[in-house]
This record gives sequence, C-alpha cells and structure tokens, in this order.
Amino acid sequence: MDGGELSVHFTNSVLVTAAIAVFVLWRYRQAILTGMTQGACAPLPLPAAVTPAVAGSGGGHPLAGERSLRRRIVAAWLLTTALCALPMALVYMVAADFGKAPTYALGLTLCYTIAALPMIAATLAWQPLRILGALIAMMLCFAGLVLAAGVIERSLGGRPVGWQILGLIPLFFELAWNQLGMAGLFWLFSWPVRLRGVVPVTFAAVLVFGLAPFAGSRLTAVLAGTEFGTPWVLRLGLNGIFLLIALPVGWLAWRRLHRLAEDYEAKRFSDAQLLARTWWLMLVVTIGFDILIAREQAGIALLLIVGEILLFAPVNAWALRRLGVARRSEAAPTLLLLRVFGYTARTERLFDRVASRWRLIGPVTMIAAPDVTARTIDAGDYLRWLTGRVDELFVNSRADLDARLASLDLQPDPDGRFRINEFCCREATWQATVVELMLRADAVIMDARGLTPARRGCEFELQQLAQRLPLRRVVLVVDATTDRSLLQLALGDGVNDVRLVEVRHARDADRAFDALAAVCA
Repeated sequence: MDGGELSVHFTNSVLVTAAIAVFVLWRYRQAILTGMTQGACAPLPLPAAVTPAVAGSGGGHPLAGERSLRRRIVAAWLLTTALCALPMALVYMVAADFGKAPTYALGLTLCYTIAALPMIAATLAWQPLRILGALIAMMLCFAGLVLAAGVIERSLGGRPVGWQILGLIPLFFELAWNQLGMAGLFWLFSWPVRLRGVVPVTFAAVLVFGLAPFAGSRLTAVLAGTEFGTPWVLRLGLNGIFLLIALPVGWLAWRRLHRLAEDYEAKRFSDAQLLARTWWLMLVVTIGFDILIAREQAGIALLLIVGEILLFAPVNAWALRRLGVARRSEAAPTLLLLRVFGYTARTERLFDRVASRWRLIGPVTMIAAPDVTARTIDAGDYLRWLTGRVDELFVNSRADLDARLASLDLQPDPDGRFRINEFCCREATWQATVVELMLRADAVIMDARGLTPARRGCEFELQQLAQRLPLRRVVLVVDATTDRSLLQLALGDGVNDVRLVEVRHARDADRAFDALAAVCA
C-alpha cells in the first residue's frame, strides 16, 4: 500500500466522518424525541418539600477561580502541543534534509504549536471573534519569536544582522500555511459545535474500518501473484476477499468504540481532550504523509506517526497536573439549566455562553431534549444509540430516578471541566425528576424567552421553584417575547427576589453568567 493510497484513505475518512456525524446526530435526536413521548407508567409522585442543600463555591468569588483556571488551561494546551511539536519538527528536518538551524527548528515547532488554538477554543467555548483575535495574536507573537531567534543565531555565529532578516516573518507565515493547510482543512470539517460530540468516535471507527478495502485489494494482489493463492482468488472473488478482511477489521473498529466509551465513562479523558487527540492525529498524519510521499522516507514517517500518537496523551496529562488544572472538588456548586423547549438554535447559544462556562466552576444538570442533544451527546450515549440501548438513558421509575441521582457526576474531568448530567425522561417522569434536580441545585438558570399564554411549557418549573427554592438563587433569562404577567402569576411575591436578565443578543448571555456567579459568591 503506497503513500498516495493511504493519503486518499485518510482524506476520505475525514469526509465520510463529517457526513456520518450529521446522520448520527439526527437519528440520536429522533431517538430521544421518541423516547420522551413513550412510556405508559403512572406519573411519579413529587418529592416532599425539604430544605435544599447548598454546596457553595468553596470560598471566594467563582469568577476569580474561573479566570485563573482559564489561564492554566490555555497554558496546559500550549505546553502540550509545544512539547509534542518539538520532536516532530526535528524529525521533519531530518527527513527533509533541512540541516540543523535552530531558527528553522523553532519555526516548525511554533507552527505545530498553533494546533493548540482549536483545542483551547473547544475547551473554553470561545466565540468566533475571540478565536480569530487569538489566531492573529498567536501568529504575530510566534513570527516575532522566530525573528528574535534569527537575530540571536546570526549574532552568535558572528554574521551581520541586516534588514533582510525581516524576511523571516513572511517566511514563517508561508511555513505555517504549508505545514498546517491540509490539517486545518480537516479541522474545519470537524469544527462545527453540533458535531463535536460525535466526530471523534465516528472518526476512530471509520479510520479503522476503512482500511478493509485497501487491505483486501493488497491481499488479492499478493494471492493472485502466487500459484497457491490464484485458485482462492478465483473461488472467493473480490467480494469474498473483502469480507475476509472486513470482518476482523470491523471487530477491531467495534472494540475501539467500546474502549473509547469505557475510558470516557471512567473519566480518563474529557470530551474536549478526545477531540484534541483527534485533531492532533489529523495534523500528525498529514505531516507523516508529507514525509512518506514527498520525501520517500517510509520508516521515518511511520516512526513519527506512532511516536506522536503515543506521546500526546501522557504529555497532556502531565501538563494538566503540572499546571494545577487536574483537580478534585469537594464542594463545587451545581447549576440547573431549565428552558422553554422547542427553540434549538437559541437554546444552543445560551448553552454555549453560560453552561459551557459554568463547567469550569461546577457540574450542570438538565432535562435532556432534542434541542440540546448536540451539546450533551458523549461517547457512552453514542454507543448506547449504536447498540439500540437508548432506553437505558431514560428515567422510567422511581428506582431509575434514585439510581441516576445517586450516580450524579460531580467531579471534574482531567482538563478541569465538570460534566453535563442530562436526564432523559418520559412524560410521566419528568416532573418528579426536575423537582429532584431543583433540590440539588445551588443555582438555577431558566430561559423564559418565548413564555406566552399560548406557550406555557415552563410554568410548572416556575411554580416549583417558588415553592422549593430561595428565589435569590434563580436567574431568569427574558426578552420582549416573555409575558411578565405569567412570571408574576407563577412566582407570586417571590418574583422580586429573582434576578431577571434581558438577553436579546448572544453576547448578552455573558451578563446571565455573571448573575449566576453572583448567586454562589
């Protein structure tokens, strides 16, 4: 199998992954929607009124801790990619016979370190404008470092430093384009936020299973070239050879899916870390193909790809520990996210601006629905859907609810972020479930936009909040479509204690987050 075939296979795997991810997400949403309307059990009784427990934020203002953690996460991803980029740059220089110039080695290393940007953006839920600004700043900073290294190298070598050395700046940009162009294209296919929970698992399976046709064609050629194998090729045919390879390869792909799901459930990595590994793999493989095809160095290419794949995860784990990102929390505040169902795009924007930021402070709980499945699906959910076990996600009885409440994930992942605890409910179980989650919440945010006399879907939740929680813990997101008289009717006199935040544009959601942080201060 030559490098061209492998390169085409890898590219096709990325493209097919994007298409399959869209289909999987659509089918998963349909499965959740169908499950919500099924179930003939009697409605679960509401829990008795009790004084809700408050975990608190463990001292200090939550925003202060969030900002500090954000800086450490940024540093951890930069350190991870830089440490992994250095050996890749050195190997590439050897394979391409580029000499031993320190400035060139630094330039290549910094080029590969740019891969940290999408990893940081996915982990911290950065918005597009912030990502663009960070990219410009990173490129200018790295170009400046290359220029400084060039000046130092020439000075130490006793060579004059003239204005021509400024050519290192455009040279760095050209180098970054050549090295990252193809990988950046692959990243774009897996970048949409709605696909990120599905892409890594799909890509792992497609990449492995997609090797079957290539391996089958090679095996056919080998067998056809021997006296022993020719009768078998004629007897089995091309389809038979393909099946002979596809079955064991399919089993390997299936085992890979199980392993990913098990490791995720065991909190060995987070969703963002899994996505980052996928993006790093895409970069490493494109550099390996460059060495394999253009430089005709198969051994070095294989060593580079295998070495970088084995290196990235432990280096990332070390960086997170070293910078104090990986930690355990004994009293992290829990956020309950409620909303008027049916506004997918609007709910996703609020989720990205509020819930994603809260994950740096504490866990999030919510009732699952099709409007947020793209943000909450994980490797375990994916495998349950794939094996037809989506029903396992649903609360069908009091025993199911008690088991789910007892297994709430309240500890952070290795990257410092907490997880989303979503509860899939039937029509007969969602009310008892949401009340139980209220009693365990330190702060509640409800998106009450769209609450009208004709659409009163969250009226029950408002009434229960008024009866069961101090309303100073509640933040209501409203806009011009919110019927304020319904809020008064549902909350009664407590409406004055609720924090109302007007959100007309996506950027206004940051004020809702600030209000939530003040609740737990």
